[in-house]
Amino acid sequence: MHRQNFEKIVLVSVFTTFMGQIYLSPFGSTFRFTFAVVVLNLLLLTFQEVKIVPTINTVGLMMFVVRSVVFISSGMGTLPEAFMTYYPILFFYAFYSLFFSLLDVKSLVKAPLALFLAIWICDSIPNIIEVVIRQEWKNANFEEVIYTVILIGLIRTFMTTVLYYISRRIYAHTKERENHQVFVDRILLLSNLKTELFFLRKSKHDIEEAMRRSFIIYEKMEQSELKASILAVTKDIHEIKKDYSRVISGLEKSVKESPIYQMSFKEIAEIVVEANKKLADAKQIKVYFQSSVGMDFKTEEYLAVISILNNIVTNAIEAFKIEGTVSIREWVKEHQIIIEVSNDGDGIDKLDLPLIFEAGFSTKFNENNGIMASGIGLTHVKHLVEDFLEGEIVADSLEGQLTRFTITVPYDRLAFQNTND
Repeated sequence: MHRQNFEKIVLVSVFTTFMGQIYLSPFGSTFRFTFAVVVLNLLLLTFQEVKIVPTINTVGLMMFVVRSVVFISSGMGTLPEAFMTYYPILFFYAFYSLFFSLLDVKSLVKAPLALFLAIWICDSIPNIIEVVIRQEWKNANFEEVIYTVILIGLIRTFMTTVLYYISRRIYAHTKERENHQVFVDRILLLSNLKTELFFLRKSKHDIEEAMRRSFIIYEKMEQSELKASILAVTKDIHEIKKDYSRVISGLEKSVKESPIYQMSFKEIAEIVVEANKKLADAKQIKVYFQSSVGMDFKTEEYLAVISILNNIVTNAIEAFKIEGTVSIREWVKEHQIIIEVSNDGDGIDKLDLPLIFEAGFSTKFNENNGIMASGIGLTHVKHLVEDFLEGEIVADSLEGQLTRFTITVPYDRLAFQNTND
């Protein structure tokens, strides 16, 4: 037996034995109805890999030992008396394991009615056998004893079935949320990668242009010493270009390996809101999110749209001090998709407004070290909207009241076109 399986058998046995101390004695004798059977059923159905016969019989043996020890230590009788009082427990669990195996209860989890009937049989018949061994009819009417055994078996079976399917439902819901969170995190990572890839390509083009110009200068120069220096600079630029090419190739591979499909704008907005709720919670800022989708559409450029919206919303949250509201609205007008992102923060100074999309501009700085932020965020947003999506972005603000970014993109550039229609 593998160590891991042995540990699970011990775990199931110990916990079930502990719950066996919660009991009901309906006949005024040592015969008990315990909650242990419900717990045992739930654990056996949960740990599908645990062996049925050794586990159930280990529970029976531990139950017998614990009750005997309690019986002797409390001065209720001697060891032989304890054995005669509690040995029928071993028969109950032996027959329980037999019926549980023969009915193959674990395979019935997808059929609730069959599972219910099987567990009821497993509970009732071994209890009747234990009653017969104990000769409980001497203390009560035999028919009443059998009726009580079957009724309590029905109650325990009902509890087992309900608790099992509730726990399965909770587990499935939790797993679904975990998978969704993994999906959201992956989409955000890919959107950042695609954004960086876009700007690396742009930088590569700038490097090629710089190399071309330096080579033109090299050809026009006459002084040999300066020509050698220019040529050396050109070679250095060429090496930088090769490094950029390798990075771009790696990023392209990562992005291409991601699933290609169409995502609706409603899903995009939900992902952006969910991601920024986590940011707001981390910063201990109370943010109210609002989203309105006028005409939903699907797009293959969801990574770029997520990157744009996420950048704008993140900037808004970082500008809030205690609380604030962020609104994302979308509608279609004159074959243009219009997306509006606004917040009710402090707004942007009129003098700063024309500069916010310029590289290096920032009003944020680290209070601990006094270092300004890089200011590259809104520059990225502008290039993505205008150069990649062939659209337009404008910003307007009322100091102390409102900041609003309005993005306009041609419908045909962003919305997925189904050629099969």
